[in-house]
Amino acid sequence: MELKIKIGGTLRPWLGLLLLLSCNGHAESTAAGDPLEYWLADSAPFWNWDPATFAREAAPLGFRWTQEGQSAQASPLQGEFFGKPAYESVVRFADGVPNSINISYFNRGDTANPLNQADFESLVRELMATLTSTLRVQPRPGNTQSARSSVRDDSRIWQRPQIQFELSYSFTPPRSGEPFRSEYVRLTARKFTAGEMPSHAITAVNPYTVRAQVTRDADSGDVWIQNIPMVDQGPKGYCAAATAERVLRFFGQEVDQHQIAQIANTTSGGGTSTEDLKKALSAVCRQYDFSLNTHMEWDFRDFTREIDRYNRQARKNKKQEVHIPTQGIIMIAHIYQALDPETYKQSRMSRQTEVNKFKERVQKYVDAGCPLSWGVSLGMFEESTPTGVGGHLRLIIGYNWTKNLIIYSDTWGQGHDKKHLPLDQAFTITQSLFSLEPKGLRL
Repeated sequence: MELKIKIGGTLRPWLGLLLLLSCNGHAESTAAGDPLEYWLADSAPFWNWDPATFAREAAPLGFRWTQEGQSAQASPLQGEFFGKPAYESVVRFADGVPNSINISYFNRGDTANPLNQADFESLVRELMATLTSTLRVQPRPGNTQSARSSVRDDSRIWQRPQIQFELSYSFTPPRSGEPFRSEYVRLTARKFTAGEMPSHAITAVNPYTVRAQVTRDADSGDVWIQNIPMVDQGPKGYCAAATAERVLRFFGQEVDQHQIAQIANTTSGGGTSTEDLKKALSAVCRQYDFSLNTHMEWDFRDFTREIDRYNRQARKNKKQEVHIPTQGIIMIAHIYQALDPETYKQSRMSRQTEVNKFKERVQKYVDAGCPLSWGVSLGMFEESTPTGVGGHLRLIIGYNWTKNLIIYSDTWGQGHDKKHLPLDQAFTITQSLFSLEPKGLRL
């Protein structure tokens, strides 16, 4: 089954004003109080706003920094965009000014009421008609995001002289008794230079450029990778999708967490389960022509041996032992929560060979400019920001061996881009460690 879209529709009065801005060179008259569509004309002041101006003018629309001076997010956008409400809007900066804006009209992670097939097709059809009549250019086929037979991804591109608009939409068709499932509908507007290579065509990196992002602070002893894009997963269980987006964007791919969530089959409520984490990341890497390397992986047999070591240490410390049920459903998270943190840390750190391997792998990848996807069990130790409990995927972005610290980053927006955790605590909560590697990376 294919989704067929017919272009048609009428021009709304306020869109006619935008058209004048786009086609007749009157962008200078655009004011911050105008609808957001006015801001996206080819020469509109919006594209030259510095971060301070943007923060002041965009605040009424709900935008808040996720990474100050680099990205801002409105969830939801306070108002409509091209006549439709938006679940989520993200503005990204380059060279100190806005470079792109991503509008999520629908995504599976942000709603408990998915669009049925008729409503999904209607939304896409109406947006295509509005964009075509407003921008006065016909769309051309965009990048096909997935070659998998189980899903349908498509996009259309409207090319203005300086700004490119791309409407992307995706759904999972009915199969094997499963109903139609809407995935996402999003619009991206970005600065464009004629002859520019599409980001999705870039599958290799310059290792020297990547290594240039590695920063060494002689005073503090910190060594870390700078300029990793921040993503705020919001209340969704999208830590795996959001973490993968950050890595892929760092290496030049234009993607978002909703697109990745579909590939990884992430659900909004539960995220990506522990046992499916590697499978999900593998799917993402195959899609974008990256390699996935596994450095540490949670295994039930290893876990049982780990609990045995814990119990031996617990007897020495006169702490209560913890036993894995021999029948029924085993709730791994509950077992972790029952452990005495200090006792568990002692039993984990007694395996010095594994600790050294962990340190060696972190240093090797950070020095090469490649962040590591780090699966952890939260809630065991107090961290610098509230974390909750349970499994989580975050990034290791650096280290400080002088002070025995791991430097890491979470997908929770501004303030979570660079944080520290003692090495012994970091190793204790580690469940898995992966690297998403592009072609050309040198270790």
